[in-house]
Amino acid sequence: MRNILVIVFLLLSQSIFADEEPSFWNNVDKFLGKIADGVSKKDAITGLRTIDSPFHNEKYYRKQGQKSLNLILRKAGKDGVKVFSPDAPEYKRVKRIVDRLVDASHYRNHKDKVKYEVIDYEDFNALAFGGGYFVVFSGLLEKTNDDELAYVIAHELAHNTAGHIEETYFLKIKDVFGDKPTGAYSTSFTNINEQEADRIAIVYTALAGFNPEGSATIWEKQFQGIEQYAFYRSHPANPQRVKANRYASNKIKKYYMKGIVNPNVDKILKCNELFCNTSIADLSKDGSGGGVLKSLEVIGDLYLKNKQAKDEKKKQEQEIAKSKKIIAQKRLLTPPNIKWDNTVPLRYKGTINRHNQKSGLNFGFTQNLARGLFYYNFNNKLEKGNIAFTGTNQHGYWFKWNDKYGQGNLQLREYTDGSLRGIIYIDDGTMLGKKLGEFNGFKK
Repeated sequence: MRNILVIVFLLLSQSIFADEEPSFWNNVDKFLGKIADGVSKKDAITGLRTIDSPFHNEKYYRKQGQKSLNLILRKAGKDGVKVFSPDAPEYKRVKRIVDRLVDASHYRNHKDKVKYEVIDYEDFNALAFGGGYFVVFSGLLEKTNDDELAYVIAHELAHNTAGHIEETYFLKIKDVFGDKPTGAYSTSFTNINEQEADRIAIVYTALAGFNPEGSATIWEKQFQGIEQYAFYRSHPANPQRVKANRYASNKIKKYYMKGIVNPNVDKILKCNELFCNTSIADLSKDGSGGGVLKSLEVIGDLYLKNKQAKDEKKKQEQEIAKSKKIIAQKRLLTPPNIKWDNTVPLRYKGTINRHNQKSGLNFGFTQNLARGLFYYNFNNKLEKGNIAFTGTNQHGYWFKWNDKYGQGNLQLREYTDGSLRGIIYIDDGTMLGKKLGEFNGFKK
């Protein structure tokens, strides 16, 4: 749709801006161009205008990046944490990787603008500060191979290249115009930037001669549980990241030349399977339609950022609701932890059918099975019941049970795997009672 509007505008501009002498429309277009330049910048990845803090320039962002890095360095000094010198093995490893990545990135002609430190914090992390500044922690070095480490460093370089730190001004714009972003919205916005940084990093990694599949294997080694979906996330959940990065790696792997920088870096960074630099504002100069085109790009950028953040927020809301149900069910089925004393030597963990649901169960008996206790989960509370032996027959052991909600019969049989399994009944006026379901436990 936006491309169609641009084409129509270009056709109309042939008549509107055709005069050689400066006209009202020429001046308006120049004015719009200046405004667009003041509130946006050219995205190094896409070539399109993207929202930016008003009239801030690269020098400002480099100053802010250096300020943030210095803050981390001062903290390390106060904490007594080592900042590795250039001759340290840790620093040399990072430098060897960074040098190749820079040669394969949008910083290849601006190598002097990349500044970093390696600090002996145990965090599995690296941080970008904008302006080409970033930091790498030793905890990351210890748990990654070179391909995985290259991907993480490339990811931080990508944040700098794409101006993600600066683009958070978009959230301030929403606030100014009475649409204050919620924490969930802001988190979702960050998540979108993280996804873009991953895609850029995968291209950098492959072009630098590192296996881009490291972008997937690094997250396969991390926590994969459903619990990470139960809250708004500033980063994709690890399984999502593995899937997305493996897909992107397969698209880009054809550019990977092990151990060396791809000689076609310039061409591939201009356009590849994951991103293309396609500015429309370059089609005309300010005063000849360029100002309007820049304005269209800024408006389009605002619209796209808002839509992406909203879509991500909606997706996460659905994942949160689904994961919380799964977690609640998992919690319900997990046998409660009980500190048994020496009077209960026979201990079992399993499940019970009670209150029309299956719940986690923990029960125990005296050595002769004469008496027992059982515990289960109900309405997020721990419930307790008593068991008393009544006799045996061809079906196994029989007991009477009771809790604060009712009482009945319990039939259990011993199995060779060490379990006690059977059926629980609740009194309903009949001799045996109404069958509730299974009462199972395995010896612990």
